Amino acid sequence: MAPMDKLSDSLAPLAQLRRAGRAFAAIAGCVCALWAPATVHAADITLGVIAGMSGPGATYGLGIARGAEMAVRQINAAGGIGGRQIKLMIVDDASSPARSVIAMRRLVEANVDLIVGGWGSSQVLANMGIAEQAGVPYIVAGATHPEITSAHNRWTFRVVQSDATMTEQLARIVVGNPGMKRIAVINDSNEYGVANRRVFVAALARAGIKPVEVQSYQTSDMDFSGPLARIRAANPDAIVLFGTIPAAPAIMNQARDLGIKARFVGSGRLANEALISSAPIAAEGAVLMTDFSEEVDAEARAWAELYRKEFAGQPEPPRPVLAAWEYRAIRGIAAPCLMRAGPDRARLRDCIANWKGMLFGVRGEVYFDKTGQLIQPSVVVEVRNGAFRLLRSVN
Repeated sequence: MAPMDKLSDSLAPLAQLRRAGRAFAAIAGCVCALWAPATVHAADITLGVIAGMSGPGATYGLGIARGAEMAVRQINAAGGIGGRQIKLMIVDDASSPARSVIAMRRLVEANVDLIVGGWGSSQVLANMGIAEQAGVPYIVAGATHPEITSAHNRWTFRVVQSDATMTEQLARIVVGNPGMKRIAVINDSNEYGVANRRVFVAALARAGIKPVEVQSYQTSDMDFSGPLARIRAANPDAIVLFGTIPAAPAIMNQARDLGIKARFVGSGRLANEALISSAPIAAEGAVLMTDFSEEVDAEARAWAELYRKEFAGQPEPPRPVLAAWEYRAIRGIAAPCLMRAGPDRARLRDCIANWKGMLFGVRGEVYFDKTGQLIQPSVVVEVRNGAFRLLRSVN
């Protein structure tokens, strides 16, 4: 069997999808603006995607959009869902909570069958109530604030780990490392950064450890010399950074320029290939939680190679880490449930809630808990020789 056939078999949970990797067809409809909803036929399935294609989260949003495009191309090339084609409606929320509310309203008004996407905790916390009120299944693929998943939500699910899980694991790694006795923390002052800092500092306190310095910054900041000077004065062994692109690599670069040699440690939002391209020297040795590593299994490697090949030669390089969960959520979870539930949203919601199975790049069977959070093992990587490599041990 050819490698492409093996990949299709491993990625497609339904027999109808197993030819997906052999051919690629153009997506029948893709919309990338808030004001231009897709025109679809009644028999088609409309999949909404919220992605920050502009603003500070643009590198993340592009990965989400590409993951969705790749998944839908393959599903449609294999005959669709029960003979129905999937139409994509991608809306740009400009990485802004206010714009994300508008984006969600646009998708709801367009009567989409479900929504897969959403990047940024502040954006998802702002928009998820609209999907809940409208009764539209919403699978979040790129936001980690603990409050996104709750027993009170009936329509919202999340496939990436929450900050509570990732950051608790990160704290255990730091506490267990003899080379990280003096720990400094710097975080974005947005919902994501503050939530992570709170969980991390509390975890350190339970271990009897107090950070030597805690600093914060605004998402739009470009000069971090003030907080970094105070961190340098504290002489840390490790700097735990809770932030995103583009601020995170700028912080790393400026820290090295100030002579700070401490090792960087961070949660999942730092595992963006743009971190390495923007801070190739400063990021070396960083220990990070992540949502995807192609080193986990052969299927993950095959998918990442296919993804890079499909989006090669475009102005922005393909970044598998950012696209993997969007793709897996559509191919592995949404598509089988759409096949089983048909156009009934309540049945679709129930199918997602009760879904369990295997996905490439994830060890073991995964499932949603009662809050809508996908339960899965953590993945930890180290920036080594300009790439994210699975972490074996922290020296």
